Amino acid sequence: MRTALLVLISSLLVALAANHALAYEPTDSPLRQPTSIRQTAFLHDDVGVALQDAAAYAPAEPPADPPTPAADEMQEQSLSVDVTDEWSSYNVSCGGCATRGGRCDHWTLPCNESLACRGIEVGGWLSGGMYANGRGTSDNGPLGFNTRAKEFALHQLWFHVGRETDTGGCGTDFGFRFDYVYGVDGPDTQAFGDEGWDFGWNSSGDYGSAVPQLYVEGAYNDLTVKLGHFYTIIGWEVVPAPDNFFYSHSYTMYYGEPFTHTGILASWAANDRLTVHGGWTMGWDSGWDNLNDGSTLLGGVSFQMTDSAKLTWAMTAGTFGSGKVGADGDVYMNSLVFEWTPTDRLTYIMQHDLGNNSGIGADDNEWYGINQYVQYCINDRWSAGVRMEWFRDDDGARVGDAGSYYEVTAGLNYRPCDCLVIRPEIRGDWFDGVAKPFNNGTNDDQFSGGFDVIWKF
Repeated sequence: MRTALLVLISSLLVALAANHALAYEPTDSPLRQPTSIRQTAFLHDDVGVALQDAAAYAPAEPPADPPTPAADEMQEQSLSVDVTDEWSSYNVSCGGCATRGGRCDHWTLPCNESLACRGIEVGGWLSGGMYANGRGTSDNGPLGFNTRAKEFALHQLWFHVGRETDTGGCGTDFGFRFDYVYGVDGPDTQAFGDEGWDFGWNSSGDYGSAVPQLYVEGAYNDLTVKLGHFYTIIGWEVVPAPDNFFYSHSYTMYYGEPFTHTGILASWAANDRLTVHGGWTMGWDSGWDNLNDGSTLLGGVSFQMTDSAKLTWAMTAGTFGSGKVGADGDVYMNSLVFEWTPTDRLTYIMQHDLGNNSGIGADDNEWYGINQYVQYCINDRWSAGVRMEWFRDDDGARVGDAGSYYEVTAGLNYRPCDCLVIRPEIRGDWFDGVAKPFNNGTNDDQFSGGFDVIWKF
């Protein structure tokens, strides 16, 4: 009955999206995850910018003609422009600082002209919130990053510095990236695959640190090669909070996919619509030690089918090499993501994952599922979204109990200014299996909710 209800809700939302596509005239205010990371989730630059200012919704009015200055005023301006209009002259010479703006630019880090002139970006964010369940327990069960209940959690104090390569399709360029995070999300983002690198950088309680990215990058024409420790290209949801619409995460993302890899990855933009990825990594979520000789291929294809539809397939396969007991052997896992934007306000995403861990005898396991997302931009401040998920853990090796996990999450995003977002949400979970994973092992369903605040600097 619950499965049928979920399918019915999904069908209604898809029908609504199709109907809205016919009735709604596009505007210039898209709501979707940033194109800079979708579906290449390992590139997290200019993250979290999903909505534009209200000016993007209305045609810009032509500026009034400036008054003609008197001759003596013109002479004064010509003599003082290099001193008083430093940002403008700087922007002409190398770009960067003068392009900064927004309703809360004074809350962000000051732009360093020397770094910006070299294309180096420095920034980060602070995210924290509360999540609770309807039964009032202190444990939210298997909700991934949101297992803590009834208390405030600092999820991510994030800092990053890097330079993105940009050849314009011709020539060579070099870049790099470094990310550091501290908070309750830190231990879940560490290199636990081989229990090396940042594994164990924990402080007290559930808090810890991680370095999820540290790599160098070279580009030649339309080919980019990345070497080091970087985000995966698999899936839709990602670890950095500003890049996700919802506060909580799907089972698929948390239990069924890698977060990071260490190795080498090449990306080739064959044309304006097709991008191909391929490389080698030391298994899943590994550091630099490669404890059990993990060796996996990582690859994928991203195809822009039409101006409004995109299809991405990504995979990893090889020797798992995980340091976790009972999780080594061979692995094959792939993710198929379809993104459709029928209007500039409406986005629909469907994701299918399939994974298999074999070569470990009686502990062989398989997992798979389907995620669906509908996100709608109400105006320049508010947006709404729904996520529906079915995740099947055939053998209980991923989440902990064999069976099917279902969840429906509804949430809002409120952006009072460009660098601040508040994400309230409610969520319903239920489990189809023998075990009872919620309420300390006494229930097979759960109603929960919460909110968090993200401040980008």
